Amino acid sequence: MPFEIPFATMLEYASRGTNEKAQLSKRICGNIKSGNSLVIERLIYHMSKLPLNHPISEMFRDNPVLVPAPRSTPMVEGALWPTRILSEHLVNSGFGGSVQNLIARIAPVPKSSNYYTAESRPSCNTHFNSLLCTPPQAFIQKLIIVDDVFTLGRTSCACVRKLKEIYPNAEILVFAAMRTRGFVASLDEIVRPSYNQMIYHPEQDRIFLPN
Repeated sequence: MPFEIPFATMLEYASRGTNEKAQLSKRICGNIKSGNSLVIERLIYHMSKLPLNHPISEMFRDNPVLVPAPRSTPMVEGALWPTRILSEHLVNSGFGGSVQNLIARIAPVPKSSNYYTAESRPSCNTHFNSLLCTPPQAFIQKLIIVDDVFTLGRTSCACVRKLKEIYPNAEILVFAAMRTRGFVASLDEIVRPSYNQMIYHPEQDRIFLPN
């Protein structure tokens, strides 16, 4: 049976865009993926300027636990973990109550950025089967998966599905710094706060995203 997953993004990234804003979005994306603190703090500044009743402001209420999305391969000691860095900056700025590594990659999956088409990229089930969730230590009411770049939503959706197995009563949402606009030739604005629902169809293993 299909189910909805709330997700929010703050910035837009035109991966194939050619105008000045699109080129800037590519540089910002690279900085976020490398854990650049100055760029992350600028992102959080824009979040702090959102109205209190904005859906993104509301999703971070009630001290949710932030869960960094895993990288495409199992973590090794000392490796860069951009979503962990992003999560820590968010909590330090008052967005979220704590950062907990509740989900881990136990088997590598191919990097989505290495593939040109959606059909050739790893499926949601491929991601799901490569993940391991930490058993609950205490009751958790609200969880936010934190990702750096949201493209097809497969990693985020797989993380939500995996967490739901262990935390069935928790509210689980997704937040990503940037959303990829792969077919946009030019970009008018980079800062585009957005809150939407993705719909996952288990029988087809497909995710439907709003424009």
